[in-house]
Amino acid sequence: MKKILNEWRRFLAEDKIKYTGILKIKPSPIIISELEALQALLPEEAIRLPEGDLHVTVIHQSILKPFREKLKDLELPMPPPIILDDEVWERISLDRKSWAVRLVNQDEMKEYVEEIMELLGSSNLDPEPERVFHVSLANLTGNPKDSVR
Repeated sequence: MKKILNEWRRFLAEDKIKYTGILKIKPSPIIISELEALQALLPEEAIRLPEGDLHVTVIHQSILKPFREKLKDLELPMPPPIILDDEVWERISLDRKSWAVRLVNQDEMKEYVEEIMELLGSSNLDPEPERVFHVSLANLTGNPKDSVR
């Protein structure tokens, strides 16, 4: 019984990688509950993102375009765990305000992206050198999907 329970806990703690045009990590239920607690800190006017839309974009579709067919057959390595900062980060870009949580393990995530790009056989490694991996919590555009990264 103990072994089954440990396997279940391990499953709950894992974040899953998914390809849907972009390559994204879907947070595990444990991370989702942490994100929900952080969403409670948002101001009243914020539009909360539904649980299913919370994810970390690992590699954008513009980079993956030449590799779409290859990605369908490729077995991707498990992503590193999502380790969240405990502060909500307010961003303002293009006159739009949004709120996000940064990942603490930026370097580990960057290494993971490099590993995937190697598997794809590409040297187009880092089009965004100062990239920040984060999970969007909310925005003010009226469309929750606008701000998910």
